[in-house]
Amino acid sequence: MRIQLPPREPKYNGVKVINSKSNKAIIEAYTRGYRVIEGVLYNPSKISKKGWIDSRSYYSFSIKINKIKSHFPIHRLVAYQKFGNKLFEPGIQVRHLDGNSLNNLEDNIEIGTQSENMMDIPEEKRKTHSLLAATYNRQFTDEEVEQIRQFHENCHSYKKTLRKFNIADKSTLWYIIHHKYQTKVSEVSKTT
Repeated sequence: MRIQLPPREPKYNGVKVINSKSNKAIIEAYTRGYRVIEGVLYNPSKISKKGWIDSRSYYSFSIKINKIKSHFPIHRLVAYQKFGNKLFEPGIQVRHLDGNSLNNLEDNIEIGTQSENMMDIPEEKRKTHSLLAATYNRQFTDEEVEQIRQFHENCHSYKKTLRKFNIADKSTLWYIIHHKYQTKVSEVSKTT
């Protein structure tokens, strides 16, 4: 019978981390002397480094570890400077308190849960994002929704309306009729 050993906790330079190349790069950059001061990244020689804006709209930077480039978002280095190993606890994310992902000032950086992180995003931007997600696979255009509403208002029949517009079920039709099937942020603002 074989004894199953528990998996080893990933560690980098003695620090427990969620196994991630980015997390290792953050620790390595800090160990080498990289620092973010007033939102600007400086190398160990105190020369500012620009980095780039990545696909998620964060300033990012890379360092070589064992001849391999490792990328990391600069705001995570700020969080590591401020909170240390707490950054690597499960479920922890870096928050930009003003919702601006390019503002890496220490006063603007906190750590927290995904829920807290989402609440840092301005309300209008959250609504727009949720609407885009909700309407990604939407079956009807705004014009068709209006036609469905008008047709149902005239015939007062769920069955006829479902059949005419090939709607799968009554609950979808109910949402459409009762103005819960919208794509405009201004309409969502009125209903919330």
